[in-house]
Amino acid sequence: MSRNLKILNIIDIPWHSALAAYAFDQASALANRGHLIFFAAPEKSAAADFARTNGFPLTIIPARKNYMLLGALIRLKKLIETETIDIVNVHTGKAQTMAWLLSLVSVRPFAIIRTKADAKRPSAGFALGRIALIIAGSKVIKEMYTSAGFSSDKVAIIYQGIVPPPEKAPSSNANASKVGILGRLDPVKGHACFIEAAALVLKKVPDAEFLIAGREENIKYAELKAQAETLGIAAKVRYLGHVPDGMAFSQSCDVGVIASLASESVSRAALEWLAAGRPLVATAVGSLPEFAAPEWLVPPRDPAMLAEKLISLLNSPEKALAAGAANRTKALTDFTPASFAERTESIFKKAEGLK
Repeated sequence: MSRNLKILNIIDIPWHSALAAYAFDQASALANRGHLIFFAAPEKSAAADFARTNGFPLTIIPARKNYMLLGALIRLKKLIETETIDIVNVHTGKAQTMAWLLSLVSVRPFAIIRTKADAKRPSAGFALGRIALIIAGSKVIKEMYTSAGFSSDKVAIIYQGIVPPPEKAPSSNANASKVGILGRLDPVKGHACFIEAAALVLKKVPDAEFLIAGREENIKYAELKAQAETLGIAAKVRYLGHVPDGMAFSQSCDVGVIASLASESVSRAALEWLAAGRPLVATAVGSLPEFAAPEWLVPPRDPAMLAEKLISLLNSPEKALAAGAANRTKALTDFTPASFAERTESIFKKAEGLK
């Protein structure tokens, strides 16, 4: 019987991003399989909160843009040697550099895993050369590494798992009418394109309603409201702000949209739309073609094509129901938590043998 591993996760970003969500699911999956999990994260960060909430030992490190690392490196070196850490799992470029530096000074040998769940392109450098294995959250991330010269056989694609909620029929079985978009308010998420498409849809499907959920960041709701008013559709667009339960929001809609202009190296929102059993119209950027059916992919920045796909679904409840059922089946078969945990553990055990 193989022994349990001691794993240190280094993550220096403050917010709860897709990268952080992947890291937290990964840590939970490994902990549930008996491995001992440690975190190194900045104070007042989502990662620090997660570690404390789940009882994982936490070492405080400088925040993302603070490169005064000496004190943190001394603390982490002591942790690695005292706790006999087997694997240092890094989630950002800065964390990767920290792990490389630690490998030079620690008397305790350890393997380094790079878990990648963001859109920043890697570069082939000295720190990358020390990585034992890479976990990529999608095919598009693996392609980033292979194009940078990293060996394909050292990069494993592991999709996040998701637990679908109890099946729930769309709110308007006879005439699908609620179209939703879920995600932070940022230009890259394509909310402006979504509203332009809504104006085109309403010319053909006047009873449709458009729901926008997400936290304000680089766009304010006031800007989206002004755009809707200019297009004459203010009464047909609802602004929900941050919603605590993304899955419940997805189930409250009849059709989901991801209108992103770029990024989307991993997409928790796509997984939630699939698990909710709703049809998903998405732009063909990042990892979205790995989730959405080809029939429902559109080019970014193309509100006319987005509207065309939505009209097709809204005018055919049978088609919408079939697309949603296919998505739920995909979530139940391709994105299970059990598969995520099993594949993750296998990579960590493989890396431990390479140290």
